[in-house]
Amino acid sequence: MLHLSPTFSLGVAASFALFAVPGSASTDRLPDPPEGLAGAELAELRARGPAALEALLARYDHAAPEDRDALAAAIDTVAGQRYATASRLYWYTDLDRAEQAAHQLHRPILALRLLGDLRDDLSCANSRLFRATLYANTLVSAFLRSHFVLYWSTERAVPTVTIDFGDGRKIVRTTTGNSAHYVLDEDGHVLDVLPGLYAPQVFARELGKSLVLADKVRGMTDARRTRAVAAYHAAASDAADRAWQLAADAPYIRGSRFLLGAGDVASALARAQAATMSKMVMEVPDLQKIGLVQPAEVPNDAAMWSAIGQKVWNIGERGAAPAQPPRQARRAPAPRVPPSMVLDAASRALVAQLHNAGPDGQRATPAELDAVIARLEQHIVADTALNQFTLRQTIHHQIASRPDADLATLNAWIYEAVFATPSADPWLGLRARADFTGLPGDGVVMP
Repeated sequence: MLHLSPTFSLGVAASFALFAVPGSASTDRLPDPPEGLAGAELAELRARGPAALEALLARYDHAAPEDRDALAAAIDTVAGQRYATASRLYWYTDLDRAEQAAHQLHRPILALRLLGDLRDDLSCANSRLFRATLYANTLVSAFLRSHFVLYWSTERAVPTVTIDFGDGRKIVRTTTGNSAHYVLDEDGHVLDVLPGLYAPQVFARELGKSLVLADKVRGMTDARRTRAVAAYHAAASDAADRAWQLAADAPYIRGSRFLLGAGDVASALARAQAATMSKMVMEVPDLQKIGLVQPAEVPNDAAMWSAIGQKVWNIGERGAAPAQPPRQARRAPAPRVPPSMVLDAASRALVAQLHNAGPDGQRATPAELDAVIARLEQHIVADTALNQFTLRQTIHHQIASRPDADLATLNAWIYEAVFATPSADPWLGLRARADFTGLPGDGVVMP
């Protein structure tokens, strides 16, 4: 998600092919087998690849509701991903096997690098959002199944934080974790990188561009491929600079917690002009424009970054302001929660399932859930703009100058220079030693 300050947390439908890669049984960690499937059977299904997953999903789709939980656990194991009943994606965890599949299918590899384990609830924040908002998206899921071989690997264990209330109640969450999607050719050479979270429609669009590059370089010599990759990233950087200019006149309402919906800007302008005419200065809403600035100069403001994303990628219908509002205009009611603009029905269903899954039985009302999703969508669009115009531009420049860097080298650079969590720091920046905490050794406990 959008990382701003310590206090601010932040499609193409197609038929899909099935392919089982030959080879030895998977060495993946297997959870306790559900009733009816032994561990050895799950390992065999996992080794059979996507075809076995499809068979299990077909069984799941026709199963009685009371049998689905056990099947879902088996599906997650075979798929290599938590909540695979929503994503329906098969992930390799062995790069050699992924490359075998890529060669036989003539497809690039989409390689996810994350903190933690994609099969666990407590993987890093980025990967959890990928599962709910990208992989569960119906069109994105079909697009990935049709055009890529999927592979994930872990950068390191994800740090977790436990808040113990002393009466048996605890809150367990993760902290400090960024992920990146690497597009690799069939031999594992890096073609492109998408850092962090993207809105589904932008994610699919950017991956579509990488598919064109993958087709172009297939069969090229190393020298020709590196030249083509360098040229691609130089051109992509220039294109991003041009796209940024679209944001120059994007309006935004500072402090807004949601994406701008149809009429929001017009309503704000009407209130501002009416308030000005009546000298009620305190009623003027904080409606502003981005202005001609560089991405690095944009403040850490989710409302501003999400307005940039809406403008550049035409997300939602914000409406046009009237030239002259009626003189009798009065202050509008509190901002409504806009309709969903980013997540499809499948993603919203998974978000709702996870949000309401607490053991204390608390359930959000439909209105509360709408607000949660609308807030999430604003963060997604803000993250998309921030990642595309800042982090990814840095990566474009690096690959354009070093197109021959292998996956390990580029990944190490990204985690150090882009994500600011170098592998050399065992504390991931969480033990800076710059402030006094009042705890012996800042509360560090060693194994």
